[in-house]
Amino acid sequence: MQKDYDFNEKGYLFLKDVYPLEIINKINQEIKDFMNENNIYGHLQKKNDVQEKNFYVNNTYDSLNNFKKIQYYYLPVIDNRGSHNRSTDLGMTDIFNADKLLPNISTYFDMNVILTILQKITGIQWKLDRTNIHICNNVSNPNSFHFENIDKCIKYTIYLSDILNNDNGAPMYIEKTHNDKTNIKNEFIKTFLGKKGDVLISLQNGIHRKLPQKNSISGFLVFNFIPFKKII
Repeated sequence: MQKDYDFNEKGYLFLKDVYPLEIINKINQEIKDFMNENNIYGHLQKKNDVQEKNFYVNNTYDSLNNFKKIQYYYLPVIDNRGSHNRSTDLGMTDIFNADKLLPNISTYFDMNVILTILQKITGIQWKLDRTNIHICNNVSNPNSFHFENIDKCIKYTIYLSDILNNDNGAPMYIEKTHNDKTNIKNEFIKTFLGKKGDVLISLQNGIHRKLPQKNSISGFLVFNFIPFKKII
């Protein structure tokens, strides 16, 4: 990282080769084993929700019908974006609170190191809000450019797949829009091609999206952070 790089000004930081391929392959294998051993892909084809002992598959969007209900459900929720009569993200599976299903996440990815990085680039302390796994399977209609309507939220996105061209569903971010959404210039629009183990850190109140996929499946491990507030 360049010494004069200002994360708080730009709103993002893209880091190459942060995690070794060995670690990424291990977590990918554990995700694959979990999906197969628990018949997740079969559950995602059903018209009804599926509640098991350790997880809930949200197919209907009836009872768990908003973000907060999904995030704070007492079980990890596997949210099927291909159902719910949604108009975007068909083909995406979003696993909320994935660390409860795959406990080795905390072994492979040192949270203290991540928190130290975030404090260094922002100047403030953060705390983990939730852990998600995004599995994007030929998502041809991703959500358009948008932003989270909150003051401070950081996504620490680890590439679990090689994103070598735009057809792989590369993340995009419009630089500086976390501070000013009216002065958008072409040179501010960034597309982040990368490889397994790369990391995109971004302030989510900035404008962002993923590109559509063509004949591609990609995965991301996403740690979501909010500011740490001390109790006085």
